[in-house]
Amino acid sequence: MVKRVSLIISILVLCISIFGSYLNVAVLGDVRSLNPFLVKSSAERIVVGYLYETLLGEQNGKIIGTLASDWAVDFSSNSLTFKIADRKFHDGKVVTADDVVFSFKYILEKRLPLGPILAYLVGAEKVDEKTVKLTFRMMNTSMLSFAPMAIPIIPKETWEKIQAPMEFPNIEKPVGSGPLAFDKLSPQTVTLRFFKDHPNASAKLDGIIFHTVQDETMGFLGLVKGDYDYLYWDLDPALAKQVLDNPSKYPNLRIALTDGGSVNVILFNHRKAPMDDVNFRKAVLYAINYKEIIDKVYMNFAQPASVGLLPKSLKELFLDSVGVVSQDVQLAKQFLSNSKYGKETLKMLVSTDKQAMEMAEYIKMYLKNLGINVEIDAQGPEGLTTKLKKADFDLALYSYNLGSHPEMIFYHLHSSRGTIKDGQVTGFNYGGINMKELDSALESIWMAFGDEERVQAFRNLQKLVGEIVPVVPLLIPANVEAYSVKNFSGWVVSESEGVMNTETLKNLTPVK
Repeated sequence: MVKRVSLIISILVLCISIFGSYLNVAVLGDVRSLNPFLVKSSAERIVVGYLYETLLGEQNGKIIGTLASDWAVDFSSNSLTFKIADRKFHDGKVVTADDVVFSFKYILEKRLPLGPILAYLVGAEKVDEKTVKLTFRMMNTSMLSFAPMAIPIIPKETWEKIQAPMEFPNIEKPVGSGPLAFDKLSPQTVTLRFFKDHPNASAKLDGIIFHTVQDETMGFLGLVKGDYDYLYWDLDPALAKQVLDNPSKYPNLRIALTDGGSVNVILFNHRKAPMDDVNFRKAVLYAINYKEIIDKVYMNFAQPASVGLLPKSLKELFLDSVGVVSQDVQLAKQFLSNSKYGKETLKMLVSTDKQAMEMAEYIKMYLKNLGINVEIDAQGPEGLTTKLKKADFDLALYSYNLGSHPEMIFYHLHSSRGTIKDGQVTGFNYGGINMKELDSALESIWMAFGDEERVQAFRNLQKLVGEIVPVVPLLIPANVEAYSVKNFSGWVVSESEGVMNTETLKNLTPVK
């Protein structure tokens, strides 16, 4: 009888150990597709990111090879040459140059959403089984940050049979080369197992179960209970403060705070008066009490934005001397008196999420105190995007993610990205900013052929942005990540990558 009990206990311990080797992660939204070209929700974006890889990636702020073991830039021929690492797809087949060439050409031939990233691509050609050459119409150091880091490499053998990729959900047997391979999909979960042939696969974990949740509060409660080990979104500042202020109430929860790379801004619709007037824009810039918003809305889990727009996390490019935004009501009144503003009521487009709405109310109050009348136009994600694309706003609260790809500032501010065609803005310059000197400064970034030249171009841009105020930089929220140590130990917090990084996945060990 004793032996039998011991055997039962051993089996139970083994089962718990096996179950415990899967990390449970909560993600927001549904997973209806695992097609890397058809990503819609945050949950889909996260899962697909583990299944598929690009030629290059980023780690600790530096460009690294993922599927590429080496690469070279040839400015004389406007080309990038990549050596493909000895890697396999999840079905065991070797990743070859044919797969890489196919991936780039397929996007253009099928006119997939990633096509604009390849706007400057002239051709992709196979040099040998493990070498690929990409040729562009023009070349600069920024090219490494775009196409090679954005285009997922797919197996040619599978995808050449897919004639209508935008109608292909890819949920039965998706095959990539990432650190995690597909296992199964249910209405509430996606289970991925570590692909042991991948260099970044965990030796201590079997895989990750992604739980789709529709509400951040429910996700947090699941983390507290121990149902989840990590929340794959920034925790609400009020909840983060609650955890930090009451550690005894949340003994297993940990909060990781790292510098954010997203800059919250006020967009102006430059196509209309008075938003096209620099005096009006500067009046708005100096009217806002940034410290109060950071304190009341973000519980101090944010920092004032630079007047030059770029986040401080871009250490090499950041120009500290331009200073951060600050309130000066007298200066704001002076600029407003010299502006075109005529007491009309302006519409401010905002998202319906909690922080955006709270921030909008504060901004409305500051502008009213200055004499500017603002009416809030709150929209859900779809409505917000539709109005931005139609340029249907006077002011708008928006966010620029510049921490990983500072070159994206070109797409947000250059006049070529703000033209309207068939009733829609053709790029991400929703405000229709159109200033020759700004265009020139942005173009100098694209034409920077060396590191020193690139740094200087970005610093010149920051000075100019501080002078002409095309948008009002507001603040930079910190990355606020929540995780639990109840089921796993070995979490690693990286200043540049946060909690869910390669080192964490390699170090995590089930708690016995």
